[in-house]
Amino acid sequence: MKLLLPTILCLSLLGCRAREAATPAEAHARLVAAVAAHDDAKLWTALDLETRWSWMTIQRAWREAYDITQSVVPDGPERTRLLARFEPGATTEDAQALFARMLTQDEWTRTQALLAAAGSRQPPSPGERTTVELATQAGPLLYRKGDQWHPGWGYAGLAERAEQLKLAATVDLERMRKDAADYERAAARGTK
Repeated sequence: MKLLLPTILCLSLLGCRAREAATPAEAHARLVAAVAAHDDAKLWTALDLETRWSWMTIQRAWREAYDITQSVVPDGPERTRLLARFEPGATTEDAQALFARMLTQDEWTRTQALLAAAGSRQPPSPGERTTVELATQAGPLLYRKGDQWHPGWGYAGLAERAEQLKLAATVDLERMRKDAADYERAAARGTK
């Protein structure tokens, strides 16, 4: 009986999770619906796994860097600058909310233009490939398959910016971890 309740809870949570797109065509349909509704939550669901993971890494790194800044960086312009830099990740609920907060109008416009240029055409069948591209006159619509644990397809056209931000956030976090010791030593010297 003790195992019954956790089992039911796990099964119900799995049932509530959005089903992943099984094909590039299904991922394309999700993207079309998200852009037509101008709905950032639907757009998040339409993204490929790697892009969503990048946003998760950004949010986690900025949250930790923000906490380090608050803990060890003395008051002044440098602290103010760092807090402002890391604030989006530290004050958003999760990676999806950070993505929605940082999504630019240019990204909406570009994606809409790509879909308009594609018209009613669908992405090609993937065969054994893990990425497929629907070529349009405005540029490519790129779809990417997840990993073995999350094998669904998603739109990868917003991956480049997410990857750049992820790399910058990771470097920022490593720098803040390293600098924290320097700030703490300086503070200790100041109290002697």
